[in-house]
Amino acid sequence: MIGKGQIAVIEYSLYIKDTGELIDTTSEAEAKLYKKYVEGALYEPEVVIVGEGRFFQGFEEALENCDIGIEKEFEIPPEKGYGFRDPTKVKTFPRRVFERQNIRPEVGKEVRINDDIGRILAVEGGRVIVDFNHPLAGKVLKLKIRVVKVVDDPVEAVKYLVKRRVKGLKLDEVKVGIEQEQGRAIVELPREFRVGRDIQYAKALAAYDILKHVKNLREVVFLDRFTSDELRG
Repeated sequence: MIGKGQIAVIEYSLYIKDTGELIDTTSEAEAKLYKKYVEGALYEPEVVIVGEGRFFQGFEEALENCDIGIEKEFEIPPEKGYGFRDPTKVKTFPRRVFERQNIRPEVGKEVRINDDIGRILAVEGGRVIVDFNHPLAGKVLKLKIRVVKVVDDPVEAVKYLVKRRVKGLKLDEVKVGIEQEQGRAIVELPREFRVGRDIQYAKALAAYDILKHVKNLREVVFLDRFTSDELRG
């Protein structure tokens, strides 16, 4: 079994039990098989920190009951998934509420009203019925999950934690040096990931993860390297 706080690389697929519909997957082949493939989407094993709370309760509990390299299947009831349906979250609005926002009410359309996101269930004359329950509320879910590896090496751990925060980055593009005595990790990314508001925010999140989950590190330094070759380019 794997324990809380460990950094793991996982593969998973999530389905609605009753219908067999695929909801989410890290597998490109599975996405294509269930006709849920999205062109340009990234299908690859995901980096997680066990017990972090990034997923819903049933997923987190399933992860803690996995062994490395063995695929397991779990049934997740609504109370450990997305909760039960709440009838009070189905509300009726005048059609003019949507017309003011230049929204054409259509069944199934996702809409935002007063910062709440819902789906239109019905359009009846001058009334629009919106469901603010999560689309998976009340559903029993099936989860297939496999822990590919647990990352213990500090250099590898830093690489994985940076990659999971910086979108589009490949693991072998992350250069990491560890200065043991100073408790410092020095990280260098390709120059296309050097600047930009989103990149800086992602680096800050990665640094937080590293300092919290990689032992004996007290400082993370991101190295931005500029060379004369860039001037000639």
